[in-house]
Amino acid sequence: MNEGEVPTRENLELSDYLAVVRRRFWVIALVTVVVVAVTVIVALFSTPQYRSSAWLQYSADEYSIEAYLDLPQSGSSNPDREVKTAARLIELGTVADEVVEALDDSLSASKLQQMVSSRTETNLVEIIVEGPDPDQCATVANTYAEQFILFRQETERQEVRNARAELDRQLKSMSREELASEEAASLRERYEDLRTAEAFLDGGYDFVQEASVPTASFSPKPVRDGIVAGVLGLLAGLGLAFLVDYLDKGIRDEKALEKELGAPVLTTVPLVGSGRSGKQGPNGERLKQAVGFDKSPALLEAFRTLRSNLEFFAVGKKESVWLVTSGAPQEGKTTSVVNLALSMALSGKRVVVLEADLRRPMVHEYLDVFQAPGLSNLLAGTQRLDEVLQFVQADEFMPAVSRRRLGEETPGLIQRNLYAVSSGPVPPNPAELLASQRMGRVIKDLAGMCDCVIIDTPPVLAVSDAVTLARHTDGVLLVARLGRTGRDEVREIRDIFARSAVRVLGAVAVDARRSPAFKRGRGYGYGYGYGPEGSGQPTT
Repeated sequence: MNEGEVPTRENLELSDYLAVVRRRFWVIALVTVVVVAVTVIVALFSTPQYRSSAWLQYSADEYSIEAYLDLPQSGSSNPDREVKTAARLIELGTVADEVVEALDDSLSASKLQQMVSSRTETNLVEIIVEGPDPDQCATVANTYAEQFILFRQETERQEVRNARAELDRQLKSMSREELASEEAASLRERYEDLRTAEAFLDGGYDFVQEASVPTASFSPKPVRDGIVAGVLGLLAGLGLAFLVDYLDKGIRDEKALEKELGAPVLTTVPLVGSGRSGKQGPNGERLKQAVGFDKSPALLEAFRTLRSNLEFFAVGKKESVWLVTSGAPQEGKTTSVVNLALSMALSGKRVVVLEADLRRPMVHEYLDVFQAPGLSNLLAGTQRLDEVLQFVQADEFMPAVSRRRLGEETPGLIQRNLYAVSSGPVPPNPAELLASQRMGRVIKDLAGMCDCVIIDTPPVLAVSDAVTLARHTDGVLLVARLGRTGRDEVREIRDIFARSAVRVLGAVAVDARRSPAFKRGRGYGYGYGYGPEGSGQPTT
C-alpha cells in the first residue's frame, strides 16, 4: 500500500479471508450440516436404482449397403460417425415401439426412453438401462440391443428393396427393342445383385456382450452421497459466509476498523456489564459498570495501553488537548473519556475532563459531580473558570491492589489530579456557544492549568460540534463499538475530519467480546490479565 493511501475493503489479504471464515463459521457449519443431512435422508429413503449395459460392435465390410447401391462410403469409411449416429438413434427412442412389442410388458415407449441412454467407444455402442428392477434392466438392455440390430438390418434391406423396385419399374417401361439392349442387360444384372445383397445385409452391428442382472444398486449410496454433499455444502457455506459478510455493514474487529478509518486502533476495551454506556437501571439511574476500575479491573489495562499510546503523540509538549467523539450515541464515548482521565490521573498527570456535549451530558453522572454550574454558564459569561472547575473524588473508582502494585498507593493522589468541568444547564443554542471565541479561550486556559484536557463531544455524525472544537485540540480519538459501528459510518467520519484538516489520532475499539485480537490478550497490555471481575487480583 502506498503512503497516504487509505485502506479500504477492497485491499483484502489472506488474513482477511481467514477472519471471515472464523467470524462466519456458524454459517458455514450450518449450511454444510443441512446439506449433508438432507442428502443422507433423501438417500436413505430413495428407491434403489440399478444399471445394466449391453454392448454392440459396428463392423464395416464388403456387404455394406453403400457398396451395393454405388453410394459414397460415408458410413463404412467413418465408423466413429456411424456409432455416434446409432447412439443418437437409441436415445431418440427410434426402436422403442419395437422393444415394447417384443417385451409385451406394461412399459410404454416414453418410459423406456427415460430408462435408456447410450455412449460410444471407438466402434462400440453401449446401451445403458437404469431402473428400480435389476431383472428388468438387464432384459430391457438385451431386448433393446436385439431390436436395434433388427432395425438397422431392416432399414438397409428396405433400401435395397426400394432400389430393386426402381430397377423393375425401369425395365417394365422399356420397349421390346430396348429390352434387348446392353443397358437392359446391365439393369437386369444389377437387379439380381441386389436380390443377392438383400440376403447378406445385416445392418453392420453385432451383439458382442449381453447385459447381466446387476447385483448391487448404483444409487443411492448414503456414504458417498454424504461425502459429496459435505464438499458441496462446505463450498456453498463458504460462498454464503462471504456474501453475508460482504452485505454486513458492521465492523467486527480492530483490523477492519483500522482499514476503514485509516488510523490505528490505540486500545481495545472489553465488554463490561451490559456493555452499553447509555443503558438505564430499573429506577432510571445510569448503570456504571463500564466506568472506573474498582469493579472492572480489566478496563484498567486497556486504558493504560491507550494512555501509553497517547504519550507518544504528546512527546515534546507540556500540555495536551484530546477530543473524544463517536459516530452515533451509546458507543462508549463518555465512558472512554472518564476512564482515560482516571488512567492519566493515576499516572500522576493533572487532568481536566471538559464536558462539551451540551445536548445529552453524561460526565457529571459518571463522576458524581454537579451538572451546574458548568461550561454553558462559563460560555454565557455568568460564571468564572474557577467557579465551574470541580474536584473529582476518584479513589473509589480504582482497585487499591493495582495501585500498590504500581507504586500508586498514595492516598488522595487521584483526586488531587483529576478535575471536571461539567456541561452546566443545557442551553438552547449549543452549536453557537461551542463555536464562539470564548470557547477557544476556555480550552486554552484549561490547557495552561493542567497536563491534559480531555474533551467529551456529541457524536460527530449527529451534529458538527466535534468538528467545530477539533481545531482547538491536538487530535481526535474516535470511539467505535465493534459489531455496532458500521463501515459506512466510519468512512463518513474519516471524510468529515479529512475535509476539515483535523488530525485523527486513532480509535478506541469498544465491546471486545467479538474481537479475536482481544481474546488473544492484545487489549490487556504485555502478557498479563486479571482474576475474576471485581477481585482486583492480578494474575501473571
